[in-house]
Amino acid sequence: MKKILFTVFSVFAFTVAINAQEQGQFRLNTGLAFGSEAGFDGSGFGINVGGEYFFTDVISAAPSYTYFFEDSEDILGFESSVRLSSINLDGRYYFLTDDIQVYGLFGIAFLSINGETQIVDFFGVSETVEFDDNETGVNFGGGIVYPLSDKVGLNGQLKYQTPGDGQLVINAGVAINLN
Repeated sequence: MKKILFTVFSVFAFTVAINAQEQGQFRLNTGLAFGSEAGFDGSGFGINVGGEYFFTDVISAAPSYTYFFEDSEDILGFESSVRLSSINLDGRYYFLTDDIQVYGLFGIAFLSINGETQIVDFFGVSETVEFDDNETGVNFGGGIVYPLSDKVGLNGQLKYQTPGDGQLVINAGVAINLN
């Protein structure tokens, strides 16, 4: 399966090309995410989808949504699970815009934590308890876009999010120019 996905991605990537961004340009970003605090053991994987609009050749707004896959753990014989997701409203400033595009970012993060766990009350009755929490904080970090062609490039990003216990999030994916 990995070979098939890699082949499809490679064919797609080399049939189109990416240019340096310009004012008014829209870009779609999608890929995988790794969060340092997105699961019970600390780390977790997920997917990231976002857009980007360029106000100038070097300044853009980049909203995104990251969903971390559910993590389950057996705690003292009881099953517990947790799911994290975040909505990010980031601003980007591009320091380099020629061949390799390098940017810094700063923004707002809205983190949602949902889960459930089994508990046993004083009388020995097992019950499932659901929990959820929402927190707001800031993002800061940076990334690169490596152009493969006029329309497609590889995107790598590293940022720190302050909501929750705070976590380092690494994104790797594809950037596609829409206009």
